[in-house]
Amino acid sequence: MEEFTGILGREPLIEEARRELKKGKHLLLSGPVGIGKSAVLAKSLDAQPARRVIFRLYDTQAKGQFVGLVQQMLAADMLTAEALQLPEKFRDTPGSEIEWGHVRRHISRLSIRDLSHAIIPALAEHAEHGEKPLIAVDDLTFLTPTQQAFWLAVFEFAQVAGCASARKSGLKKLWWKMQVLEVPPLAPEVAAAVVKAYIAKRGVLIESPELYIAHVVRQSGGVPQAIQDMLDASAKERVVDKRRIREMRHEAGVRYFDFTPVMIVTGAGLVATRYVALGMGDRMLYVMAGIGAALFLAVRMLLMRGSAR
Repeated sequence: MEEFTGILGREPLIEEARRELKKGKHLLLSGPVGIGKSAVLAKSLDAQPARRVIFRLYDTQAKGQFVGLVQQMLAADMLTAEALQLPEKFRDTPGSEIEWGHVRRHISRLSIRDLSHAIIPALAEHAEHGEKPLIAVDDLTFLTPTQQAFWLAVFEFAQVAGCASARKSGLKKLWWKMQVLEVPPLAPEVAAAVVKAYIAKRGVLIESPELYIAHVVRQSGGVPQAIQDMLDASAKERVVDKRRIREMRHEAGVRYFDFTPVMIVTGAGLVATRYVALGMGDRMLYVMAGIGAALFLAVRMLLMRGSAR
């Protein structure tokens, strides 16, 4: 999808992210799934000096992230076989010459604590002799409060830039150390430009292009991943006619109003009104409350489903 979106509509955010990184701050890009956090992070790293050491971690779990970090630090000769408790036969071999497939199982068996005991001193030594390494983490969403301490230790000797679709309350110490930038949905005009570029590039046959573009923009809610999902689905059709356009849906762009509180208050009010009418002997009020209760039951199922807005 990046070939169509590029950095459309994200230029100011990317520039802001680059400024924060240049200041040496830890950076967190926050926003819902599919909003384009990873793409913004990748573009933000492009401005880093070529000489700077950058590690990119794509695993979503902390253990996998630390294992990935060890792999890249080995390749950069920042870790030794001894620090990782590797078998004796690797002790005199530089990290960059160690075949990862030969040691992956051994390293994967180490705990996060053992991995951090090797990683932290190596990062500290590198930071003493030059610029701190930059660690780009694709997803910090699933980090647990227990694992937070290990990442906080990394923060002392490396600059960290990451993404998260949710900020857990148990990780406040981590978030406090990071400059948080929210990644917003694409503006309607930007989303429309993306759709137009896709249509032109892929040659999708559409009966009513203007209707199609407006529908995709509305249904996607400006979420790049949702736009991609809908466009890819359309590309499989021989011709996208008006009926197909009207049937296109994506939950990213659908918003529901929760009618539960309204139902509770309305139901309680009708019941109370009937009891008041009985107490007052007001037959007309009692009948009206009964009619209201019947109408309430008739539309109850629709209210339970919610109304799209």
